[in-house]
Amino acid sequence: MAVSKNVDRYQIEQTFDLQPLKIQQIFRSANGGTVRKQSRLASEITEKDPAMAQAWSVRVAAIAACPWEVVGANESQAQFIESSLRNVQPAYSDGLSSFNELLQFLQSSVMHGFSLAQTEWEAAGTRIEGFKIFAQSLFSYVEEDLPYFVGVDGSEKVFPNYPEWIYHTATNSRDSEPLRSGIVRPLAYLYAFRRHIQIEYLSGLEKYGLPQPFVAVEGVLYDDDNTQKQKIEEMMASWTYNGYSLYDKDTMEITFPTADSGFDVNNFLSYLEWTEKQIFRIILGQDSTSSADNSNRSTAQVHNLVRADMLASDAKAVEETVNNQIIKPLFEATYGASNERPVFRFRLKGVTEVQEMAKVVETLDKAGYEVNEDVLSERFGFKVSKKETQEEETQDVN
Repeated sequence: MAVSKNVDRYQIEQTFDLQPLKIQQIFRSANGGTVRKQSRLASEITEKDPAMAQAWSVRVAAIAACPWEVVGANESQAQFIESSLRNVQPAYSDGLSSFNELLQFLQSSVMHGFSLAQTEWEAAGTRIEGFKIFAQSLFSYVEEDLPYFVGVDGSEKVFPNYPEWIYHTATNSRDSEPLRSGIVRPLAYLYAFRRHIQIEYLSGLEKYGLPQPFVAVEGVLYDDDNTQKQKIEEMMASWTYNGYSLYDKDTMEITFPTADSGFDVNNFLSYLEWTEKQIFRIILGQDSTSSADNSNRSTAQVHNLVRADMLASDAKAVEETVNNQIIKPLFEATYGASNERPVFRFRLKGVTEVQEMAKVVETLDKAGYEVNEDVLSERFGFKVSKKETQEEETQDVN
């Protein structure tokens, strides 16, 4: 099977020997609409930096693992839409993704600034076969407000059309410029500086923590044919595993680095710890703990790692895209045009938040106030109905 057109496979990585000047060149290219290098960079940094990989997986999981539902005034229509989305289960050989996989992919726009996918419609638009997700690096914005497909070699030019294509953008203050809105921009510089510091840190450990043995020998022993030299080499080889050096003490003098050379491992570790906090603030909106501490969390706990307003913003953006670009054409093809369509939404409220809201309702009830059932259902995220009292049941019987 040939590589699909929606996949971008390449060998020369943008993160190789990444320096701030190279990042500036990549971003300048993206500012002109050329997506490829910036999008590849966005994909690579979460592969190379453990802190970025861990924090980014939490940001994606907060949406991808979040419970969702479809609600509407007409229950049968809402059930049809919801089952249509949940029942998207394409075979892996079709190259299509399920709806849940699509939700996870849409979240990649937070990193890249945008994301595009295709909806494979069947039965005159009344059924969804699956979704085809596309690597962002296969698109371009050159001389256009909206992205268009150019492929791996840039030879194609296909403009996405509704409702075949789904176009999703990140949410921040630069929505009108998607290529400037992805968090790859601040993360790329952090990645470059952290990489440089890690190289110097490891180099210092090697130089001062595990110094290479040097053996000074007489000039007469420096001849390769000298059997005494061979014995010294054999002895050093048996004592060390990472190399040694022999030198003629009569012809050279070597000054060895000492503990007073200024190398302080804590300086490097402090910088790496500080930049890790910046990474978590950029991706999660707040500081977090190590991946070991987060490895066994429930969905609600994962949500708590992402700042509430940031999670709500991500959810609202995805909900809007799903409602306008998937549910709307599906509904209209099945039932006809109407403004009373069912809507897709995430259930973001955790148990603690629901309990706090319930206490408020209880307080209002004791104070003699009533809260509308529809308002309660909307606030709680599930249907709330009033329980009949025994007096009301008796009146109904009479």
